[in-house]
Amino acid sequence: MTKGLVLVTGGNGYVGRELVRQLIAQRDCEVHVLDNMASGEHRLAQMDEQAFVLHRQDIRDADAVSELLKKIQPSIIYHLAAVHFIPACEAEPGNAVAINVAGTVNLLNATPAGTKFVFASSAAVYRPLPDAHLERDEDLGPVDVYGYTKLHGEHFVRHYHNQNKVRGIIVRLFNVVGPGETNPHLVPAIISQLASGNRQLALGNLFPHRDYIDVSDVAYGFRALARHDAFEDGPLISNLGTGNTHSVGDVVATIGTAAGVTLDIQQDPLRMRAVDRPMLKASTQKLKQITGWTPSISLAESMHRAWTNRMEDGLT
Repeated sequence: MTKGLVLVTGGNGYVGRELVRQLIAQRDCEVHVLDNMASGEHRLAQMDEQAFVLHRQDIRDADAVSELLKKIQPSIIYHLAAVHFIPACEAEPGNAVAINVAGTVNLLNATPAGTKFVFASSAAVYRPLPDAHLERDEDLGPVDVYGYTKLHGEHFVRHYHNQNKVRGIIVRLFNVVGPGETNPHLVPAIISQLASGNRQLALGNLFPHRDYIDVSDVAYGFRALARHDAFEDGPLISNLGTGNTHSVGDVVATIGTAAGVTLDIQQDPLRMRAVDRPMLKASTQKLKQITGWTPSISLAESMHRAWTNRMEDGLT
């Protein structure tokens, strides 16, 4: 039987690299990666380059994207390529829109008819709420540039799905943690300071509670949702989180336990976001209903993996 061909955009990035590893281990598809290598060539050293085909391209190049997709004819596209770091989106909104929105349109426009298009969206599309977020339109309301770019990306996935050009699957990611992070989010910031010998950490906003999900669970969740075939009334939309939240203090304490030290926190005004959500929590009912699965890696295990892999991630 001929193997299906799967394309992962952003396959050298955070979630992308783990997803590529899992797809290769699955041994039931031919894996291709489209990436402009913005996360760094060094990350390829932790990947089996002989087991996938790398296309060094940028999704902003519509002609190159069109030529590639016409050539390889994927059966599934996991679209993960994006600017994910909120401060970077706020600093250069035009670039964020060019990559996260226009780049997504370039891919959708070139995707062969009937292809499953799995779009990595974000919980940032939701308006702030004190309770768990359900996958409802009335709960939408981004508060930053990043959230707006992801919501606009969703709109285009919905449009191309409704035009019968793709089979759309929209995955709203919550806070991804674990080894391999490519942006200076909370966990890499803590580990980098701790690895440098600091026991008093300079951090930004301390009040938020977040739904932290390990990167390996995220990659598994993408694959599980991609097996969905019962499309009704538009694309499938599902959260991908744990349904549990932890404070910044919880994360610090858990990393401290992994490293065998006690840590203190000092709030740094330069690291504080002007706009931040007090709570971000996923409802996982739909995810479990569709896939029969829920994430299983605890925050403690995830932080242990992040700490023990810090040298590979360049955090020492």
